[in-house]
Amino acid sequence: MKLFAPGLLSLLLSLVAAPLLADDTARIAALVGAGGVVTIPPGDYHLEGTAPVKLVSNSTITAYGARFHLPKVLGDKARLVLFAGQDIHHFTWLGGEFIGHVFDPAQKDNTWEPSVNTKGIEITTSEGGTTHDILFRDVKSNGLAGAVIGVHGLSKKGQEGEVITPAQRVAVESCTLLRSGKFMWDYGYLWQILTWPEAYETWEVERARKYFRMDKLRPVISIKPGDDRVFVANQADPWPVSANDEPKEALTFLGSHFPSNLVRGRQYFIVDSTPEFIKISETPGGPPIRFEGGADGELIMAHNIFATYLAAYAPTGSGPGKGAFDITGAHDVRVTGCQLSALGDTMHIQACRNIVFANNHILGSRMGAFFLAEFCQNATITGNLIDGTNGSRVMSVEKSCEDVTIVANTFRNGGRGNWINQPKNFILQGNVFVNNTTKNEPDLRRGRIAYQTGKPVSFPELYFTLYEEGASYGPVIVRDNVFSLGELAPQEAVTFAPNGHDIQMTGNVFQNRPATIVVDPSCQNVNVSSNQGAETKIAPVDFNHGRR
Repeated sequence: MKLFAPGLLSLLLSLVAAPLLADDTARIAALVGAGGVVTIPPGDYHLEGTAPVKLVSNSTITAYGARFHLPKVLGDKARLVLFAGQDIHHFTWLGGEFIGHVFDPAQKDNTWEPSVNTKGIEITTSEGGTTHDILFRDVKSNGLAGAVIGVHGLSKKGQEGEVITPAQRVAVESCTLLRSGKFMWDYGYLWQILTWPEAYETWEVERARKYFRMDKLRPVISIKPGDDRVFVANQADPWPVSANDEPKEALTFLGSHFPSNLVRGRQYFIVDSTPEFIKISETPGGPPIRFEGGADGELIMAHNIFATYLAAYAPTGSGPGKGAFDITGAHDVRVTGCQLSALGDTMHIQACRNIVFANNHILGSRMGAFFLAEFCQNATITGNLIDGTNGSRVMSVEKSCEDVTIVANTFRNGGRGNWINQPKNFILQGNVFVNNTTKNEPDLRRGRIAYQTGKPVSFPELYFTLYEEGASYGPVIVRDNVFSLGELAPQEAVTFAPNGHDIQMTGNVFQNRPATIVVDPSCQNVNVSSNQGAETKIAPVDFNHGRR
């Protein structure tokens, strides 16, 4: 068998002996670029990532024992791709480990910035090109701040879910991708630290100030007892009167010394705006609040909750892509036998068809754990163990996924429950759900405060929503699952948004606390029955509840 490309034996020998001192990109590129059956010998290789190593079709790269080290220090908005190819076919990558230094909020000191984006192997498709027959097996990583494996068909820009040329036959097998993927703060994380600074270490507060949208903050000059005006410097860039109840129109108060009839962290709306002062209300256009007590410059206002809480889940200037692996616009996708964890979303499959995600273990996730993203069709999710470890949603099946079966999995320790968004032909059967509402906890380090109320959030264990008001979803079957509810799960543990049709929820078991299954009265052809430990209630449900 031909083990090495012709003329590269001396190069191989030099690679074996090379110390981890200089950038090894050029030597790796010469080896990989030859194509065919290529072995990268065991050892440590330093890759600066200034330019990616070019991949070629009809290649099998064996890298068992090879460790690819990224630079220890990377500046703000750094973008690195180590290996890249376009229109690649008949390509196999075996083994190898990618080692980086992804930003970790649990560590006081980090050498990488939150906005760093580093990718291991990135394969794309050009207009008129094709990508097909791609296999990754036994790849390892630790600390990459981007997808270790990325495969992308050609999608139409600006058109969600419209794939022009799909990648074909993509498989990821027995890979161990740890603490890898795009870093994310989580919704409201920085805002919460600055709103309740006394609950955190001094260094955590200082870091939050460094990365928060400080341009959205203004100190209160004064609030006088019995007055309804908040005096503030509002001349240069005036905050306008709130046009509606959207988060971008609202503000919150940060700090601890302010009038007793204001709630720290709760949203308020501007009902009058002048260069010297604003007036606020609990609702847009509502009566101005007359303050019970005064305040001064120690009280801070954060305007535009969308920017300061919702959109702030990703660092300012962060790069595209998410997950330890990122597969978009592909047909015949198979992910089996992998172990994954991330300091953001753990995995990402979007606009793909014919998907098998089986026998994998998600070890932990700062944000979403299992993430079947927008516009996927014909997906089988089976035999997986999903540990959210207080992340965001333990499972998300996002916008308009069709023909999805989720059978015989365990989902546990998620933060914001399980979110199913406007599905068509959806089956959830024979799964175990354990304590997936940890974000509801009052502990500020584990839980999250809702900007709508200033109190802990209250996510259901399982919720069906719409992303288009007035749209519909279904058929939906939820059968023979066990829900072991956490202590802070709300009684309304399962909710069905309006306009569902052909819904069956039967034979499920609810444990630990009283549970109610709430079905919007507009849903049709509904059978919710024989769910041990839960009662059924027909009541209005907001079409987009639980979104954040």
